[in-house]
Amino acid sequence: MSTATETPTVTDEQIDEALRLIASAEFAAVSAVQRWMRISFRDASAILDALEQRGIVGPADGSKARTVHVRRCEQCGRIGKRGFHTHIDDKHDIRIRVCANRTACRKRWPKPADDEAAG
Repeated sequence: MSTATETPTVTDEQIDEALRLIASAEFAAVSAVQRWMRISFRDASAILDALEQRGIVGPADGSKARTVHVRRCEQCGRIGKRGFHTHIDDKHDIRIRVCANRTACRKRWPKPADDEAAG
């Protein structure tokens, strides 16, 4: 028989999935994690508490979303706390958030097309 005082059972896989979702959306609210992962409100709250202990998100502040302290590189998928900026390709009007250190990005930065070499 289940009681209301049971502690939520949250796996490391769920925490990792929530981390990827939060870093991508740059938004951390219990209700959002609950919807994204289709889990109970209690489990979503426990996940955010675990991420707070790791320094990924800030503390709860009433019904407001928590502060997110990580970003996700849109090019390589790396998640980190610093070293990101928006890369702008003026020619194609493309903006992506990428690793600030080019060597940290596994796929490397896109190289500009060399029109002269193609001709």
